[in-house]
Amino acid sequence: MKISNKKLIQSHLLAVVLAILATLALTSPVCSAEEWSRKGKGDLYAFGQYMSNASTTGSGITLEFDQTIAGGLGLGKNINDNLNLNLEFFYGSTNFTGKGFGASVHGDTSLLGSNLNLDINILKSRFSPLITGGIGLIMFDGDVKGIPFSETDFSYNVGGGFRWDVTNNFLIKAIYRATWTNLEGTDKSILFHGPVLSIGYIF
Repeated sequence: MKISNKKLIQSHLLAVVLAILATLALTSPVCSAEEWSRKGKGDLYAFGQYMSNASTTGSGITLEFDQTIAGGLGLGKNINDNLNLNLEFFYGSTNFTGKGFGASVHGDTSLLGSNLNLDINILKSRFSPLITGGIGLIMFDGDVKGIPFSETDFSYNVGGGFRWDVTNNFLIKAIYRATWTNLEGTDKSILFHGPVLSIGYIF
């Protein structure tokens, strides 16, 4: 009888523990959803940005830039759950070809840029679609057949994607961004576009 009572107590205890664990599992996401907010927090993140082929024309010459991947760092401030103001710096390099007057030349250039963007998170939740836009600068610093050149040009960008605050301190952001800029002496904007993946720390 003692053994059966002991087994009965153990089975009841197991049932109680399972019930408590199940209750906690069901209610904890609700509680965290009610208490969680990104308002007032900062973001520090690293990102990789694919930049597509691009071209421009001017003075009878066509410049064609190869595709490339740039890397960078960003710092953001969550004004509230929907608005995030962020400043980014990125670096990359690419090759280009100049064509005109029946000839072509090849060169390479580094791309050193910055963006000041406003992200709009559509939902007040950990996972939210977003739209973004902003202004910036891109410095082209390169070489054509031993002749160096350097210039800094105004840029602007728009994009859309999603933000996922995986935990209270870890975020993933993926967007598709288009960036326009103008080189000196050209009459057509350069359009770089492609996906941008960011992984960061929320503080």
